[in-house]
Amino acid sequence: RFCAEHRRRHRAARAATAQRARLARAAPMAEMASEAPGAKEKAEEVHYPLMTLAQQVFRQGTEPTPELEKEIRATIEANDMAPYYEHCCAKFGWPVDEALLSAMRAKNEAELKALGEKKDDAEKNQGDMEVLDALFDAARFHARVGAKDAAYAACDLIRDRPKISTGKRIDAIMNKIRVALFFTDVAAAKSQLAEAKKLAADGGDWDRNNRLSVYESAYLLVTRDIDGAAGKLQGGVATFTCVELCTYPEFVFYAVVTNVLTLPRPELKKKIIDGPEVLQVIKQLPHLSTLVTSLYDCEYATFFAVLPELEALLLKDRYLAQHARFVIRELRVLVYTQFLEAYKTVTLASMAAAFGISVEFVDRELARFISVGRLNAKVDKVANVVETTRADQKSKKYQETIKSGDVLLNRIQQLARCVSI
Repeated sequence: RFCAEHRRRHRAARAATAQRARLARAAPMAEMASEAPGAKEKAEEVHYPLMTLAQQVFRQGTEPTPELEKEIRATIEANDMAPYYEHCCAKFGWPVDEALLSAMRAKNEAELKALGEKKDDAEKNQGDMEVLDALFDAARFHARVGAKDAAYAACDLIRDRPKISTGKRIDAIMNKIRVALFFTDVAAAKSQLAEAKKLAADGGDWDRNNRLSVYESAYLLVTRDIDGAAGKLQGGVATFTCVELCTYPEFVFYAVVTNVLTLPRPELKKKIIDGPEVLQVIKQLPHLSTLVTSLYDCEYATFFAVLPELEALLLKDRYLAQHARFVIRELRVLVYTQFLEAYKTVTLASMAAAFGISVEFVDRELARFISVGRLNAKVDKVANVVETTRADQKSKKYQETIKSGDVLLNRIQQLARCVSI
């Protein structure tokens, strides 16, 4: 009886665990709980601007729905975002509710006046710390209502203020970077990142340096620097606390996608597949675990079957949507390269069967990637065979050195002509 009861409880526990896993897989990434070390304490804080709102606005621009529009409007009204309401009306062609806009503007003006009075009182009757707090409150207000230029100016006012610590300057610049990422202002994000990194090198603490690395990772994703983003994302998985920019599952999603493209197989196994921090959440991320394990286990048909699902996820993310085709193409090049490394020759039919695709499709894919030098192979159309060619790394480096030398000589000659003139 004891054994039967034990087995019954064990089956019930397994069923409950499976149910929780199914619910977690079904939840959107933005709604998943962060399990990053040290992130729970910061998750309760409200950081402006709201990055979840930026993601909703992006999705409304690509896949508009009445439900999503209702959520966006509710967030705008709850935070009295008069400037951002005008921005969204212009972006989506919404009719402007003049009564609502006037009411939000009146609240904004009243709150801004109160913040100004708080600053004046701090300057007259209190100390420098209270003045600085008032300035940060003003910057927080402008970020909350979606006034980009005013938020930039408020952050610059803090940064340029004399006699404040390096940490507070970095905080002001990171606030400005967050506003830039909210509005996808790449130029502003780039310049502010350079300034923040310089300050952090001179006197930033560990937490600010760690968060700044996440900010830079987001910028690198937007600008399609996959290699640069991959290292920073992978290094930040164990120390993530930057909940004001994204959730921990979203961060792991970015880390896995970028590192699949850049890490060699042994490192992929060690840092991603068997990484304890990644294992905590990767099962919650739809299709991502299947993608990584099928690549490592050489289950190419499974890998190809999950690619459309991954592309759908990429297209819903505002950082990676514009690079979705690039990422999927690079994943196909990666898996073709891995497959062909095991063969000297292989028939097109065998390769097509391994990938679960038609011979015509794999023929077109190989022709495309071979012609631009992405695959070291050639296709014998008479015999319907793919012949791999091993690249001579020494000759390749020699040719690259020659080309680099030619470019350098051309630049020196151009400089010499300018100097002589």
